[in-house]
Amino acid sequence: MRSTMIKLGAVLGAVAALAFAGQAHAATIASGHVDVLDFSYDDTANTLDIDVHDHATSAVLDPADVVFDVHSGHQVDRTTAVGCKLDVGQNWVLSRTETGGLIWAGWSTEDLALADFGGALQLELVDAVTPTGGNVSVYDATTGAVRLHTDPACDASGTAITESHHHPTWVFTEPGTYRLTFQVTGTHAVDGAVTSPEITYTFDVG
Repeated sequence: MRSTMIKLGAVLGAVAALAFAGQAHAATIASGHVDVLDFSYDDTANTLDIDVHDHATSAVLDPADVVFDVHSGHQVDRTTAVGCKLDVGQNWVLSRTETGGLIWAGWSTEDLALADFGGALQLELVDAVTPTGGNVSVYDATTGAVRLHTDPACDASGTAITESHHHPTWVFTEPGTYRLTFQVTGTHAVDGAVTSPEITYTFDVG
């Protein structure tokens, strides 16, 4: 697995925005219960996959066809920062608890037998294109553990997925378009080492 590459800067941000503008998305998700990372396993092809499960419509969607609208209702203003979690000033937060009108974002391994993988998969954030100065943090509010972060200084480019269903807190620190690329790997008890393709998600923030 290649190491995480974090691409920041005005030029890349502009390119991402232009690319985003030209895409046609089958679904825009702005609220409700959604498994952003819905993990599954195809034992015939011996591959892992990551989809989007929108509980409101019971639809399983290709991430390439989805844009997450992290609108102004998600905005939280802070007077102090919390290292590798929240910045001073404006943040856009997908909370670990369900709130009407907001995205309740989680992940799920319910579509596979996690025990067949020794009880864990390994998720990596392999690429991130963000607005200038923007970062993404995914952390557990109950334990304080940072699970994923786009800033290499936070040393959280990957995390073990051990939960059947989990809702961490997601934080975006600047408005704009974020494109996050994930890959998941595991070792199956019968089939051995398994990996997914690199799969890109789009979040429109602000």
